[in-house]
Amino acid sequence: MSQRLHEAYGALPDGERRIADSLLGNPAELAVLTATELAAQAGTSNATVSRFFRRLGYDSFEQARQQARRMRATGSPLYTGNSAPASKRISDILKSEIDVLEGTLTRLNPVTLREIVQAMATAPRIRTLGYRNSHFLAQYVTAQLGQIRRAVSPLLLPGQTQAEGIALLTEGDLAVVIGLRRRPAGFNQVVEEIAARGARILLMADQTIREAPAHATWTIDCQVDTTQFADAYSGAMAVLRLLAIETRRALGSAGQSYLEEVEALRNRLQELE
Repeated sequence: MSQRLHEAYGALPDGERRIADSLLGNPAELAVLTATELAAQAGTSNATVSRFFRRLGYDSFEQARQQARRMRATGSPLYTGNSAPASKRISDILKSEIDVLEGTLTRLNPVTLREIVQAMATAPRIRTLGYRNSHFLAQYVTAQLGQIRRAVSPLLLPGQTQAEGIALLTEGDLAVVIGLRRRPAGFNQVVEEIAARGARILLMADQTIREAPAHATWTIDCQVDTTQFADAYSGAMAVLRLLAIETRRALGSAGQSYLEEVEALRNRLQELE
Protein backbone atom coordinates (compact mmCIF):
# COMPACT_ATOMS: atom_id res chain seq x y z
CA MET A 1 0.00 0.00 0.00
CA SER A 2 2.63 2.58 1.03
CA GLN A 3 4.65 1.95 -2.12
CA ARG A 4 1.58 2.44 -4.30
CA LEU A 5 0.80 5.69 -2.49
CA HIS A 6 4.29 7.09 -3.04
CA GLU A 7 4.35 6.05 -6.70
CA ALA A 8 1.00 7.70 -7.44
CA TYR A 9 1.37 10.74 -5.18
CA GLY A 10 2.76 13.22 -7.71
CA ALA A 11 -0.18 12.74 -10.11
CA LEU A 12 -2.98 12.86 -7.53
CA PRO A 13 -5.57 15.67 -7.61
CA ASP A 14 -5.96 17.68 -4.41
CA GLY A 15 -8.79 15.67 -2.85
CA GLU A 16 -7.06 12.35 -3.42
CA ARG A 17 -3.75 13.78 -2.23
CA ARG A 18 -5.37 14.62 1.10
CA ILE A 19 -6.49 11.00 1.40
CA ALA A 20 -2.93 9.88 0.62
CA ASP A 21 -1.53 12.27 3.25
CA SER A 22 -3.92 10.89 5.84
CA LEU A 23 -2.96 7.27 5.11
CA LEU A 24 0.77 7.94 4.88
CA GLY A 25 0.60 9.67 8.25
CA ASN A 26 -1.10 6.66 9.84
CA PRO A 27 -1.45 3.59 7.59
CA ALA A 28 -2.98 1.60 10.49
CA GLU A 29 -6.21 3.58 10.22
CA LEU A 30 -7.07 2.00 6.87
CA ALA A 31 -7.76 -1.27 8.71
CA VAL A 32 -10.37 0.31 10.98
CA LEU A 33 -11.93 3.31 9.18
CA THR A 34 -14.94 3.12 6.90
CA ALA A 35 -14.89 4.88 3.51
CA THR A 36 -17.15 7.59 4.94
CA GLU A 37 -14.86 8.14 7.94
CA LEU A 38 -11.79 8.32 5.72
CA ALA A 39 -13.54 10.82 3.43
CA ALA A 40 -14.51 13.01 6.40
CA GLN A 41 -11.00 12.86 7.80
CA ALA A 42 -9.52 13.97 4.46
CA GLY A 43 -12.25 16.57 3.84
CA THR A 44 -13.46 14.93 0.66
CA SER A 45 -16.30 12.68 -0.60
CA ASN A 46 -16.99 8.94 -0.73
CA ALA A 47 -16.84 9.12 -4.51
CA THR A 48 -13.32 10.60 -4.30
CA VAL A 49 -12.27 7.80 -1.94
CA SER A 50 -13.53 5.21 -4.45
CA ARG A 51 -11.67 6.89 -7.35
CA PHE A 52 -8.53 7.12 -5.23
CA PHE A 53 -8.35 3.40 -4.50
CA ARG A 54 -9.15 2.46 -8.09
CA ARG A 55 -6.31 4.74 -9.18
CA LEU A 56 -4.01 2.76 -6.86
CA GLY A 57 -5.01 -0.48 -8.57
CA TYR A 58 -7.60 -1.83 -6.15
CA ASP A 59 -11.06 -2.94 -7.22
CA SER A 60 -12.58 -1.04 -4.32
CA PHE A 61 -11.93 0.60 -0.96
CA GLU A 62 -13.01 -2.63 0.74
CA GLN A 63 -10.32 -4.64 -1.08
CA ALA A 64 -7.65 -2.23 0.16
CA ARG A 65 -9.06 -2.33 3.69
CA GLN A 66 -9.03 -6.14 3.75
CA GLN A 67 -5.38 -6.11 2.68
CA ALA A 68 -4.60 -3.70 5.53
CA ARG A 69 -6.42 -5.96 7.98
CA ARG A 70 -4.40 -8.96 6.85
CA MET A 71 -1.20 -6.99 7.39
CA ARG A 72 -2.45 -5.90 10.82
CA ALA A 73 -3.19 -9.51 11.76
CA THR A 74 0.38 -10.55 10.94
CA GLY A 75 1.73 -7.78 13.19
CA SER A 76 3.13 -5.44 10.55
CA PRO A 77 4.16 -2.28 12.44
CA LEU A 78 2.87 -0.19 9.55
CA TYR A 79 -0.67 -1.38 10.25
CA THR A 80 -0.77 -1.53 14.05
CA GLY A 81 -1.54 1.26 16.46
CA ASN A 82 -4.11 4.01 16.65
CA SER A 83 -4.14 7.77 17.04
CA ALA A 84 -5.56 8.03 20.55
CA PRO A 85 -4.95 11.39 22.31
CA ALA A 86 -2.02 11.52 24.74
CA SER A 87 -4.36 11.77 27.74
CA LYS A 88 -5.82 8.35 26.91
CA ARG A 89 -2.66 6.44 26.02
CA ILE A 90 -1.64 5.41 29.54
CA SER A 91 -5.08 4.00 30.33
CA ASP A 92 -5.13 2.26 26.95
CA ILE A 93 -1.76 0.64 27.64
CA LEU A 94 -2.91 -0.51 31.08
CA LYS A 95 -6.08 -2.05 29.67
CA SER A 96 -4.26 -3.78 26.81
CA GLU A 97 -1.64 -5.29 29.13
CA ILE A 98 -4.38 -6.63 31.41
CA ASP A 99 -6.19 -8.07 28.39
CA VAL A 100 -3.00 -9.73 27.12
CA LEU A 101 -2.23 -11.24 30.53
CA GLU A 102 -5.78 -12.55 30.99
CA GLY A 103 -6.02 -13.76 27.41
CA THR A 104 -2.81 -15.76 27.77
CA LEU A 105 -2.96 -17.10 31.32
CA THR A 106 -6.63 -18.13 31.26
CA ARG A 107 -5.96 -20.38 28.27
CA LEU A 108 -3.26 -22.38 30.08
CA ASN A 109 -4.10 -26.03 30.62
CA PRO A 110 -3.02 -27.13 34.16
CA VAL A 111 -2.28 -30.67 32.95
CA THR A 112 -0.07 -29.36 30.16
CA LEU A 113 1.62 -27.01 32.61
CA ARG A 114 2.52 -29.90 34.93
CA GLU A 115 3.96 -31.91 32.03
CA ILE A 116 6.13 -28.99 30.90
CA VAL A 117 7.39 -28.33 34.43
CA GLN A 118 8.30 -32.00 34.85
CA ALA A 119 10.25 -31.86 31.59
CA MET A 120 12.04 -28.69 32.70
CA ALA A 121 13.01 -30.33 35.97
CA THR A 122 14.22 -33.65 34.52
CA ALA A 123 15.46 -33.09 30.95
CA PRO A 124 19.21 -33.85 30.58
CA ARG A 125 19.63 -30.53 28.77
CA ILE A 126 17.45 -27.52 28.04
CA ARG A 127 18.13 -25.41 24.98
CA THR A 128 16.29 -22.15 24.25
CA LEU A 129 15.60 -20.45 20.94
CA GLY A 130 13.92 -17.23 19.88
CA TYR A 131 14.37 -14.90 16.91
CA ARG A 132 13.83 -11.14 16.70
CA ASN A 133 11.58 -9.95 19.56
CA SER A 134 11.20 -13.53 20.78
CA HIS A 135 14.96 -13.58 21.44
CA PHE A 136 14.79 -11.58 24.66
CA LEU A 137 12.08 -13.91 25.98
CA ALA A 138 14.34 -16.88 25.26
CA GLN A 139 17.16 -15.09 27.10
CA TYR A 140 14.85 -14.49 30.07
CA VAL A 141 13.86 -18.13 30.50
CA THR A 142 17.50 -19.20 30.04
CA ALA A 143 18.57 -16.91 32.88
CA GLN A 144 15.78 -18.03 35.20
CA LEU A 145 16.22 -21.76 34.70
CA GLY A 146 20.00 -21.43 34.68
CA GLN A 147 19.90 -20.33 38.32
CA ILE A 148 18.18 -23.50 39.54
CA ARG A 149 19.57 -26.31 37.38
CA ARG A 150 22.52 -27.22 35.19
CA ALA A 151 22.68 -27.67 31.41
CA VAL A 152 20.52 -24.71 30.37
CA SER A 153 21.81 -22.63 27.47
CA PRO A 154 20.80 -21.00 24.17
CA LEU A 155 20.44 -23.36 21.23
CA LEU A 156 22.41 -21.03 18.98
CA LEU A 157 25.68 -19.60 20.27
CA PRO A 158 27.42 -16.63 18.64
CA GLY A 159 29.26 -17.77 15.54
CA GLN A 160 27.27 -20.99 15.19
CA THR A 161 25.09 -21.94 12.27
CA GLN A 162 21.60 -23.27 12.96
CA ALA A 163 22.67 -26.73 11.85
CA GLU A 164 25.50 -26.83 14.41
CA GLY A 165 23.17 -25.86 17.23
CA ILE A 166 20.41 -28.29 16.26
CA ALA A 167 22.88 -31.15 15.78
CA LEU A 168 23.81 -30.98 19.48
CA LEU A 169 20.29 -32.01 20.53
CA THR A 170 19.59 -35.63 21.42
CA GLU A 171 16.58 -37.65 22.48
CA GLY A 172 15.21 -36.54 25.83
CA ASP A 173 16.51 -32.97 25.60
CA LEU A 174 14.02 -30.12 25.91
CA ALA A 175 13.96 -27.27 23.41
CA VAL A 176 12.05 -24.15 24.47
CA VAL A 177 11.23 -22.43 21.19
CA ILE A 178 9.58 -19.01 21.28
CA GLY A 179 8.07 -17.95 17.99
CA LEU A 180 5.77 -14.98 18.35
CA ARG A 181 4.53 -13.32 15.20
CA ARG A 182 6.77 -11.76 12.55
CA ARG A 183 8.86 -14.92 12.64
CA PRO A 184 11.73 -15.25 10.13
CA ALA A 185 11.35 -17.35 7.01
CA GLY A 186 12.32 -20.95 7.65
CA PHE A 187 11.03 -21.00 11.23
CA ASN A 188 8.82 -24.04 10.65
CA GLN A 189 11.69 -26.02 9.17
CA VAL A 190 13.86 -25.27 12.21
CA VAL A 191 11.15 -26.63 14.52
CA GLU A 192 10.76 -29.71 12.32
CA GLU A 193 14.52 -30.38 12.40
CA ILE A 194 14.62 -30.02 16.20
CA ALA A 195 11.81 -32.57 16.48
CA ALA A 196 13.68 -34.93 14.15
CA ARG A 197 16.53 -35.04 16.68
CA GLY A 198 14.18 -36.63 19.21
CA ALA A 199 14.08 -33.60 21.50
CA ARG A 200 10.85 -32.59 23.18
CA ILE A 201 9.67 -29.13 22.16
CA LEU A 202 7.84 -26.46 24.11
CA LEU A 203 6.60 -24.04 21.47
CA MET A 204 5.34 -20.66 22.60
CA ALA A 205 3.58 -18.82 19.80
CA ASP A 206 0.55 -16.71 18.96
CA GLN A 207 -2.53 -17.49 16.90
CA THR A 208 -0.81 -16.74 13.58
CA ILE A 209 1.41 -19.83 13.91
CA ARG A 210 0.90 -22.55 11.30
CA GLU A 211 2.48 -26.01 10.80
CA ALA A 212 5.09 -25.77 13.57
CA PRO A 213 2.67 -27.00 16.32
CA ALA A 214 2.46 -30.32 14.48
CA HIS A 215 6.10 -30.96 15.46
CA ALA A 216 5.92 -29.61 19.03
CA THR A 217 5.32 -31.67 22.16
CA TRP A 218 3.44 -28.78 23.74
CA THR A 219 2.22 -25.48 22.28
CA ILE A 220 1.26 -22.51 24.44
CA ASP A 221 -0.85 -19.83 22.77
CA CYS A 222 0.24 -16.33 23.82
CA GLN A 223 -1.87 -13.26 23.08
CA VAL A 224 0.22 -10.38 21.72
CA ASP A 225 -2.19 -8.24 19.71
CA THR A 226 -3.35 -4.86 21.03
CA THR A 227 -4.72 -1.67 19.51
CA GLN A 228 -1.36 0.07 19.96
CA PHE A 229 1.81 0.04 17.92
CA ALA A 230 4.19 -2.78 18.97
CA ASP A 231 3.00 -6.15 20.22
CA ALA A 232 2.64 -6.83 23.95
CA TYR A 233 4.74 -9.63 25.42
CA SER A 234 3.57 -9.45 29.04
CA GLY A 235 1.49 -12.60 28.63
CA ALA A 236 4.40 -14.64 27.29
CA MET A 237 6.68 -13.26 30.00
CA ALA A 238 4.17 -14.23 32.70
CA VAL A 239 4.00 -17.79 31.37
CA LEU A 240 7.79 -18.10 31.41
CA ARG A 241 7.95 -16.72 34.96
CA LEU A 242 5.26 -19.17 36.05
CA LEU A 243 7.21 -22.05 34.50
CA ALA A 244 10.40 -20.97 36.29
CA ILE A 245 8.57 -20.73 39.64
CA GLU A 246 6.96 -24.14 39.23
CA THR A 247 10.18 -25.74 38.02
CA ARG A 248 12.03 -24.53 41.11
CA ARG A 249 9.28 -26.06 43.23
CA ALA A 250 9.51 -29.33 41.29
CA LEU A 251 13.29 -29.47 41.72
CA GLY A 252 12.91 -29.24 45.49
CA SER A 253 16.13 -29.44 47.51
CA ALA A 254 18.24 -30.03 44.41
CA GLY A 255 17.11 -26.72 42.95
CA GLN A 256 17.66 -24.95 46.25
CA SER A 257 21.19 -26.40 46.59
CA TYR A 258 22.13 -25.34 43.08
CA LEU A 259 20.78 -21.83 43.61
CA GLU A 260 22.80 -21.55 46.82
CA GLU A 261 25.89 -22.71 44.93
CA VAL A 262 25.35 -20.08 42.24
CA GLU A 263 24.74 -17.33 44.80
CA ALA A 264 27.89 -18.24 46.74
CA LEU A 265 29.92 -18.10 43.54
CA ARG A 266 28.44 -14.69 42.68
CA ASN A 267 29.48 -13.41 46.07
CA ARG A 268 33.03 -14.69 45.70
CA LEU A 269 33.31 -13.06 42.30
CA GLN A 270 31.61 -9.89 43.56
CA GLU A 271 29.50 -9.76 40.43
CA LEU A 272 26.46 -7.92 41.77
CA GLU A 273 25.97 -4.76 43.82
